[in-house]
Amino acid sequence: MKCLGVQHAVSINRGARISFLFLLVLAVPSLFNTTTRKRATADAFSPSSIYSRSAGSISTTTTTSNRIRTTTPELHVSVDISAAGDEETRPLRVAVIGGGWAGYSFCESISTNNVNNNNKSESAAVEIILLDASATGKGGLAGGYRTKGNRPAEAGIHGFWREYRNTFSIMQDIEGVNVNSVLGDFTPSVLFSKNGRVALAPVLGDDDDDDDDSANNDKKAPPLLPINGIDSIRKNLAANLPPPLDLPLLAEFDTTRTNTNTEHNNRLQLIDFISAIGLLGAWADFQQESNESWNNYDSLPATELFRKAGITDALYEELVSPLLHVLPMCPAYDCSAAAALSCFHVFALQSRGAFDVRWCRGSISEKIFDPWQIQLEQRGVEVRGGARVTGIEECGTSTSTDDNDNDCRGDGEKEYKYSLSLESFANNSGSSAKETLECDAIVLAVGATSMSKIAASSSIIGSLPASKDFDKLRGVTCVAVRLFLKPHPSITTDLKGGVSDKTQLPPDVARAMKDSPVAVCGAGMGGIVGLEETGFCIYDLQRMHDEFRVDRPGLGLGTDGGDDDAVAVLEVDFYRADDIANMNDDEIAKIALDAVSAAFGTRKIETDCIVDKAIIRARNAVSHFAPKSALYSPNVKLGDNLYVCGDWIDRTGHASWSTEKSVVTAKQAAAALSKDLGLMRSKCDVIPAAKDTAQLAALRQSARLLRSIAPPVTAPPSPWVFVKQFLSGEKII
Repeated sequence: MKCLGVQHAVSINRGARISFLFLLVLAVPSLFNTTTRKRATADAFSPSSIYSRSAGSISTTTTTSNRIRTTTPELHVSVDISAAGDEETRPLRVAVIGGGWAGYSFCESISTNNVNNNNKSESAAVEIILLDASATGKGGLAGGYRTKGNRPAEAGIHGFWREYRNTFSIMQDIEGVNVNSVLGDFTPSVLFSKNGRVALAPVLGDDDDDDDDSANNDKKAPPLLPINGIDSIRKNLAANLPPPLDLPLLAEFDTTRTNTNTEHNNRLQLIDFISAIGLLGAWADFQQESNESWNNYDSLPATELFRKAGITDALYEELVSPLLHVLPMCPAYDCSAAAALSCFHVFALQSRGAFDVRWCRGSISEKIFDPWQIQLEQRGVEVRGGARVTGIEECGTSTSTDDNDNDCRGDGEKEYKYSLSLESFANNSGSSAKETLECDAIVLAVGATSMSKIAASSSIIGSLPASKDFDKLRGVTCVAVRLFLKPHPSITTDLKGGVSDKTQLPPDVARAMKDSPVAVCGAGMGGIVGLEETGFCIYDLQRMHDEFRVDRPGLGLGTDGGDDDAVAVLEVDFYRADDIANMNDDEIAKIALDAVSAAFGTRKIETDCIVDKAIIRARNAVSHFAPKSALYSPNVKLGDNLYVCGDWIDRTGHASWSTEKSVVTAKQAAAALSKDLGLMRSKCDVIPAAKDTAQLAALRQSARLLRSIAPPVTAPPSPWVFVKQFLSGEKII
């Protein structure tokens, strides 16, 4: 698709916004959820999500109140766990490979078998060993460390979206984690294309939305606001519309000229927004939790989806393309149409405020995973960092001539089922040792590319029907850049969003981020070499992390703002960043500062302002949802006592992405293992995704009827594309 931009921003009158109401909602979705992914990422790595996804390979280098939902859902996905068979002389042993959200969530779900009704540890019913190749063994792509200057760094910034129901639930169960203290309030985000600022996505949900367990269908309309102008009329109308019809009325589009090139004189116009309605048919036709829908759309590249929808080139360039580069983190031609629709639905369209996002007030590794690991260890979970799995065999199948190898004899009469070959690395040394670990069951809580490597090296995995196409799995490379800068002498105040309204970034950069400490940026920024297909997010961590706050206790800032400990902290996370990952640290720091200047149109921050930096390269570590990728996504049970979980698992199942998908599939894997092996006290209920609104349910019913009468080959065309094809005699596709 050739995307021609426009440049002069023509003001969009408020009344006109009502006309394109579905528009933005469909075209501007998930961003403002930012995209981890993470994995995840984030935990699209969406800004939020990206690195929440289990890693492929990660290298690191360093130099010197809104409340959450607390109600219990009416419906849980639960399992009927049968009693164990004959009592064994030893506890069941489960090996969990992967120390990210999926691995820890699985351990959390089954470790409850080792505590009594008073939540006190007792003799272990199940022995759980969590293995991770990283030195610490915790956090996966959400993990972190401290620089030589004792400053925190992590593999990207991770967000928590309003519909992360299972993620919030499992966090509430961690002793020592107060979710509303660990996370800041829901924060707006600002979207930038290569032509400048596009829109501000405000926070749409509220406390009542979180506490109302009746989901979308039964929510009451909020009370009317006082009428004191056109703006209040618009907000009243939006507040009483079902989601996602409220989004286009409340998103604030930028109408200023940001590019002097006469080829791009105008920004988005009304016709561009109207064209987004063409996506309505596909959105209604595609059902997130339907195998048939995924089969219809997954083999189709997103470019074809947008062509059949008839969206304008300007809308694609200004809204759709930037979101694709930070949510699924790839251009439309390399993104599954099913993934694009699913991502937009989950992060923006499924409920009021679906793309509202909260950010951790510090390192996720320290704020969440440290206390979580303590809790798991108190339940008898052994967390082993620096343990890389090099092979998996079924007991009794080893070709080794060593009589002690692979006999899998347990302490009692029952033999273990599997043998893992490990290479263990000692902390702070280059030495390693080889060993074997026997177990009754294996849970693979790893990313897609890591799974591909395991299948290639372990015949017991590679021979399974579900893993026959694992060699086709691909990953996205991400680079997280954290720059600790000399603080500007003046402090900019009265900024919006975040946990603090102050920053010591240069004043022009601070003003460019006045509406939010988070900027979501599309590819091709500033014509910079290396950013042609690379999207990125910019974060002002002085406004997001308590440790860096300008007014934090004990900092002792003088009237001139000076202090030896004070630093301004700028994070730039790049997605689909293979070229950048191959640069050296100094080159990466420079391109990060260039990208900030290009996005905001501000004076470039010089590299001599950097006092410390941390750069993390996550090569092929984030799940890549390319066309046909859902075909390679297995269910949580791979084989006999073999299970798998992560954000790339069971794509046609529970309507979730990134961190939430990792948590959900971990619970589902725990339920499957518990049922198979007779664990009676596992906690593996899954909270369902938000229900469709009554309006969307009606649209879906109409789409099903139309498909039964005249089924399209792939995605349904928009009405105007259909008419054009019909009148011109083109084949209707």
